[in-house]
Amino acid sequence: MNKLISTHWISLDGFIAGPMGEMDWIRGDDQLSSYEIGLVNGASSLLLGKGTYQDFAQYWPTVPANPNAAAWEKTYAKRINALYKVVISHNLQAANWPTSELWRELDAEKVNAFKARAGGDILTYGSATIVQQLTNLGLVDEYHWLIHPIVLGKGRRLLDNLEQRFDIELIDSERFNSGVMKLIYRKV
Repeated sequence: MNKLISTHWISLDGFIAGPMGEMDWIRGDDQLSSYEIGLVNGASSLLLGKGTYQDFAQYWPTVPANPNAAAWEKTYAKRINALYKVVISHNLQAANWPTSELWRELDAEKVNAFKARAGGDILTYGSATIVQQLTNLGLVDEYHWLIHPIVLGKGRRLLDNLEQRFDIELIDSERFNSGVMKLIYRKV
């Protein structure tokens, strides 16, 4: 069965976005770019909440033709645009980004069937509410956390509202030149 991977940029104090949703604290470098490209190259699909889906669908299709986009962004955009996408939303009218499917609710059986049929790993970015639900259902196989050397003090947390404690084990770590720490945990 394919893995469901939750990947996130996180501040040292556990926030995935600032109080107003800002992400201007993200530190990119060649290592982070290589990690992101490698991750999408090993994936076949995305599983996203409405907000992240809309942000991605608005931005990534424009990147390949953007003369000001960095080379790594163009490589990443071509791959992410080609991935199969599932968006979970009660009120999104349509999923118009090519190769997208709209689910009205998150259902464990449906997710497991999706994991069984996907031709590679399934990635989820952002989408904190969806990640919390997936975690509560025990469906996330790996957590890829990119810990940034910044303390935000407040903002949006990734794993609020969990129903129970769960154990994970560290399977990989790497320090990037930017000071970002890549930590990969697997569900025990």
